[in-house]
Amino acid sequence: MKKGVSWLAIGLAAVVTLIACAANINSLVINRDTGTKQWNIHNPILASDIKVLAVKEETKDGILFVNILLKNGWHMPIGGKLKVLFYDQNGVELADPWGWHQILLEAAQEQWFKFVAPEKAAEVSKIKLMLRGVNRYAAR
Repeated sequence: MKKGVSWLAIGLAAVVTLIACAANINSLVINRDTGTKQWNIHNPILASDIKVLAVKEETKDGILFVNILLKNGWHMPIGGKLKVLFYDQNGVELADPWGWHQILLEAAQEQWFKFVAPEKAAEVSKIKLMLRGVNRYAAR
């Protein structure tokens, strides 16, 4: 009976760990005024599994586009969610009409994701990119 309880405890701990890893969100805050970037890593495993290779801004007709290059750093398909928030000069979050975007990446795949700011480029002071892991097998 003791062995059964031990395996149950190990299984429960594994499930709790997986849920905790999926719930944590890593973020990157880009201050457009100073050009500084600040990472907030709450899940180091996710940071190595879904890597942000590049963030590029482009402005067309006053509209701000943010292009994000992600890479699956794991040897299997992986799923997650990506969200981008925009802030004005006073640090107030602008309306978020886009929400979370599902991402599915095959092993070692790189993919660009494009977001459009809800306000004119001149009104956006900060950009916050957020990544949330779903699980390593969600792409299948």
